[in-house]
Amino acid sequence: MISPRLFLCSGAKIAPSDPLAAGRQRINFDSIGRKANVHIRFENVAKVFHQHLSPRLVDFLEIASYVYSADCATSRGKAWTDDDSTEPWGRDLAFVIPVREPDFWNSSEVTDLIIDVLTFLSNDKYSFTFVSLEHDRTHQQQYLEYGELEDWPFYATKRVTMFSGGLDSLAGAVETARAGEKLVLVSHRPVAMLDSRQRQLFSALKKEFLNQLIHIPVWINKSEELGRREPTQRTRSFLYSALGTVVAQSIQAGGVQFFENGIVSLNLPVADEAIRARASRTTHPVALQLLRSLCSAVAERDFAVDNPYIFKTKTDVATILSTNKAAHFIPYTCSCAHSMFKSKTQWHCGSCSQCIDRRFAITAAGLVAYDSETDYVSDVFLGPRKDGPEKSMAMDYTRHGIELWRRSESELAARFNAELSRAVRYEPKRSDAAERIISMHKRHGEVVTRVLQDKVVEQAAKLVEGTVDNSSLLSLVLGKKHLEYQGQPVAEPQEDEPARSPSATKPGSEVQLQNAALAKVEVFLQALLARFDSVPAPEPIKKKKRRNPGKRDTVIFAAILAGFKGPRYCSFLDKYGTTSKWSDSGPATYLKSYQVGDPWRKKVQDEKARAKLRMQGYPRSSLATALNTYLPEEFDKISPLLAQLASRE
Repeated sequence: MISPRLFLCSGAKIAPSDPLAAGRQRINFDSIGRKANVHIRFENVAKVFHQHLSPRLVDFLEIASYVYSADCATSRGKAWTDDDSTEPWGRDLAFVIPVREPDFWNSSEVTDLIIDVLTFLSNDKYSFTFVSLEHDRTHQQQYLEYGELEDWPFYATKRVTMFSGGLDSLAGAVETARAGEKLVLVSHRPVAMLDSRQRQLFSALKKEFLNQLIHIPVWINKSEELGRREPTQRTRSFLYSALGTVVAQSIQAGGVQFFENGIVSLNLPVADEAIRARASRTTHPVALQLLRSLCSAVAERDFAVDNPYIFKTKTDVATILSTNKAAHFIPYTCSCAHSMFKSKTQWHCGSCSQCIDRRFAITAAGLVAYDSETDYVSDVFLGPRKDGPEKSMAMDYTRHGIELWRRSESELAARFNAELSRAVRYEPKRSDAAERIISMHKRHGEVVTRVLQDKVVEQAAKLVEGTVDNSSLLSLVLGKKHLEYQGQPVAEPQEDEPARSPSATKPGSEVQLQNAALAKVEVFLQALLARFDSVPAPEPIKKKKRRNPGKRDTVIFAAILAGFKGPRYCSFLDKYGTTSKWSDSGPATYLKSYQVGDPWRKKVQDEKARAKLRMQGYPRSSLATALNTYLPEEFDKISPLLAQLASRE
């Protein structure tokens, strides 16, 4: 793990002897002074509405900007450990931030919400110290006038829409505008190149939807001296929510909405190592619920933060553009995860997961004519890939898609039970939501498999000849098995049987040769699908009625998984209202039982052992459901530890 960081913001200072500074690398952030290295253009928002922002909203945007800048400026470790709770990839980030309303930000409810949402988003460790701001900005922006705000046509819209300039946010904007609604589009402008394409897209939209759209791009970035060290940007939805809240409060909108397809939002692990923050959670339902609670506290009213596309695939999104006659906007969009580091002429790397997903979806929706190959640095299907993440991403994406397609709904429910339970936690009808999520992933899997099949057939001649780049997605997926037939190399022509030239070929034989090549490719593809179906289908299980785990055993089991022992174990049980079975004849709580000593301490240990044995008899899906039902606030911490039970006491 990299060394812990301490970010001193807006001129904050602490004594060298302060325990918070011990063992931490200090970094100064400032968005207020003359030598600011975190740039926030508040006037981008305020000038539109001819009003100054409230002190609390300014605080919120500054806090979010500092966190986002720290995220981008602090590289992650590269290695992994086998330990179930520690990743060198994670970071320890502490902040001292001067604010205008310290009492509000230091309240345990607000501070805990900030830490909870950031921990969920990035899987890093956070701490915050809020102090009174001593020196504020000395100048005031002259704002543009729009008359009385209440008379403004965009006042009190249903939602403020976060507009990234990608396919999903474009589809959301188009679909909303086609329904006749007004849209307030809010964008984060980190660099000039990204801003340029967003502006082009908005200009094109504005021409088609007259007087229905307004765009508020806000500059927030850090100085180059802080470096470009970390591209993952797991905290960006925290910044986006703060931006959206500032705008929504200014015009009394009902909240903030993101448009992002459910495959990306839920981000089921495509490989065993793609867990925790390695899989992005920027619009995960849990993240949005935590953000909703935080933004509601800031706004002091019920404030929505939602995602209308949670049950849609990327192909569904592309189809929305086609249905709404908006495919001609696609060339203005950017989906690449590395867009900040690309040239002005090519906006997609062609190697990241977002580029792969975009190209598969656009191909499946029949919209390739609107997504030029020249906009990709490397062709998604045929372009070369570097060793490491680029190759792994191609294999993991296709393997995951094929697995989703081949498995039944019940198998997927069992395989991803923990992830599904977490995703539907705040849904009013959990079972219905889970079914829709599984159906969505099945559709995604069908698209990946179908597009892959079509591409193999389309490139059959090159694949059979072996002229496709060995590191390309298609070559990696086929595993070079296309040069073998039933395990044997394809025979070379014998010396006494020279290869015939095209001119010597009999009429119709060229077609026969092509058909034979396609037939071989089909055999190879079927073998590929069988190889990807690596986990054998479960043997039929005799149906047997069995009660689900109860709350007592679930709480005890959670404490065991967490590795709690002694007083800490007992305190955990007491915290969740688990009463000892001997409370009538002995100590009233587990902690007192442990402190008194034998025979009560032995009773605690014996009950722990029996509960552990009972819980080990349940399938993982039942255990995950019980944890989510009885201990929802502990679910995210405990569920990843299920697989490590055998190595923990």
